[in-house]
Amino acid sequence: MKIICLAVLAMMVSSGLASADRMHMQNGSVLIGTLVRAEGDKVTFNTPFAGDIKVAKENIERIITDEAVVIMMVDGTVYRDRRIDATEKKLVAVAEGEKPVTFVSSDIKSINPEPWQLGEGYKWTGNIKTAVEYERGNSDTDEWDVIAKTIWRSVEDRYTLDGELERDRTDGSKTSDSWTLNGKYDRFSRRDPRNYWGGKVRFEYDQFEDLDLRTTVGPHIGRQFLDTGLISLFGEVGPVWVDEQFDQADDNEYPGALWLLSATSDIIGFGTALYMKHDGIFNADDPEDLVLNTTLGLKMPLTLNFEAGFEAKWEYDGGAVEDVDDLDETYNLFIGYAW
Repeated sequence: MKIICLAVLAMMVSSGLASADRMHMQNGSVLIGTLVRAEGDKVTFNTPFAGDIKVAKENIERIITDEAVVIMMVDGTVYRDRRIDATEKKLVAVAEGEKPVTFVSSDIKSINPEPWQLGEGYKWTGNIKTAVEYERGNSDTDEWDVIAKTIWRSVEDRYTLDGELERDRTDGSKTSDSWTLNGKYDRFSRRDPRNYWGGKVRFEYDQFEDLDLRTTVGPHIGRQFLDTGLISLFGEVGPVWVDEQFDQADDNEYPGALWLLSATSDIIGFGTALYMKHDGIFNADDPEDLVLNTTLGLKMPLTLNFEAGFEAKWEYDGGAVEDVDDLDETYNLFIGYAW
């Protein structure tokens, strides 16, 4: 009886190994499991002993799948139900009853893309982070900063909503009170999905800059210059109309231009991200009245989708009213949650 049980167990194990995908590493080791996804310079591979792991492509020599996968090309073409044998420079795909087809690796955008990339619904992502300081002693200080962002994305559409809130008090007196709210829509080109167009609206309030409300609205065109596992870089530009309402100073409105440059990189690895965002508003009526905002940051994962990081922000307003500094600098340590 024991011999029969052992034989059945051996057959089950060998059957499982025979139908498993295999990832051959540059160091000679072989991982056996299931290919989950490959995109950019990262491969996600599921193993029985460690669950999902992410491996840099530069550390992989070859991937062979026994289970069928979906291949998405850079030009948007999709090949389904293909078993693959992939190396650094080429990928051989085999469909049931068909001859093998060879692709150049650089022409492949992803393997097993997410459903939204195949035109199936939306992907919802977002994050919220907060920086809080509570100090009692020679001076009583309370600082509270909250930043939130959410994105709904399909193949052709992207909706973005984000905002910031800052409230500070020192010895019972308010020292900072400001908020910003942005809404944005992007429509991606079918011919070249790196290009897109859309519109945006921004609302800003800052009590200590005498700003009751600045409203910025206008269309834009943009381009995703890079979108790999290592770096993401995109830029936008477009005309805007700006309406500024002040508490003490005279209200102002003018035509202008808005630009945006955003970059994110995980060059450090381990899920850590370096990021930069810069945007500006040019006043067509008064070229010296520039509004510039630049943010540099570093964030790292903790556990259960929580993250921590450091952020530095510079906000310049060339049209600041009298007795108000034209440059604000903010440095924060924060903790947040991403989904």
